[in-house]
Amino acid sequence: MPFGKNKHLAPRAKKKEKVAARSEASNAASKKADVEEELRNGAAVEPSAPAEVPAVLSPGGVKRREAEAELDELAIEYEAWQEMDSEAAKALALAQRLYDAKVRRIDKSQAGKRHGSPFGELERIYSAELELLRAHLARSESEGCNASNAEANWLAQQCRVLRLQNAKMQRTVRKLGGVHARK
Repeated sequence: MPFGKNKHLAPRAKKKEKVAARSEASNAASKKADVEEELRNGAAVEPSAPAEVPAVLSPGGVKRREAEAELDELAIEYEAWQEMDSEAAKALALAQRLYDAKVRRIDKSQAGKRHGSPFGELERIYSAELELLRAHLARSESEGCNASNAEANWLAQQCRVLRLQNAKMQRTVRKLGGVHARK
């Protein structure tokens, strides 16, 4: 048998078919052609209805938009703090497992024959405890003030946005003479 790849063993791949043009594009082109044809034939084109003039924005609308924008920013900040908190929790769990493993190893080495100086052993014990304390500190910082404050700010802003939306709805109901409109 000759060297190389055997040929004609796999079935042939299907040939790609052309995709039909979108009907939206063809509809838009035909509408444009119809309008141009009407203009050439001299057909009178009816003027379109006057565009509606947008109502003047109320000051409440501006406040609502600003409050909603601030709410979005606070939500992003809160999510960032939550993510940092979860990362700190993972780091603390890892540090706790490492500390436990190091302590077990140190205890086993102390039970048998001593290896190295006692000063070195104490240094290893205290460095392991120091790493664990740093992980606890990072976790408490992320869990404590920052994440809680971010959540409180986000919830307070949600309340503000809802109050503004509620006030708008009450004004609309009073304006339309709703069933529960206050007099």
